[in-house]
Amino acid sequence: MGKTDVIVAIGAGLTGAVTIFLYLTISLPLFFHISPLALYALDTANFIGVHAALHARLPGILLGQAGHVAVSLIWGFVFVALARRVPEVLGRPVLWGAVYGVVVMLVMHFVVVPLGHAPRIPYSLPGLLNNLVAHTLFFGVPVALVAARLMNAAARLYP
Repeated sequence: MGKTDVIVAIGAGLTGAVTIFLYLTISLPLFFHISPLALYALDTANFIGVHAALHARLPGILLGQAGHVAVSLIWGFVFVALARRVPEVLGRPVLWGAVYGVVVMLVMHFVVVPLGHAPRIPYSLPGLLNNLVAHTLFFGVPVALVAARLMNAAARLYP
């Protein structure tokens, strides 16, 4: 992975981190009457456990969000590596971004989150749909669109 790919992965990962963060910060209180602080506490709980996360205040929120950004950056790097191996994903970023978002959601739910200390939260159908929308439309698609745009621009500038 070259310097350009690293820059693309960082840009795509940060975009995904911000868009899903904003979506969940708005959708959880609006549709589920859940405070955004509960979401931030879950991110923090992966590192220090639920009880400590609920009392961690700003440092805990910052820890959780740093973890959120770090994981999003990793997913940005994974997408760029995938795009290098399967360049067709860059031609249809909305479709492949949505597919990527589903994969991210499943891996996060069944692999990554269980490795941490956050509690497993059972999904209702509306909660599952909200999580699916979050990971497809507000994570996978933005990651793919940014990666496609930057990788295609780089290919034109540096053939």
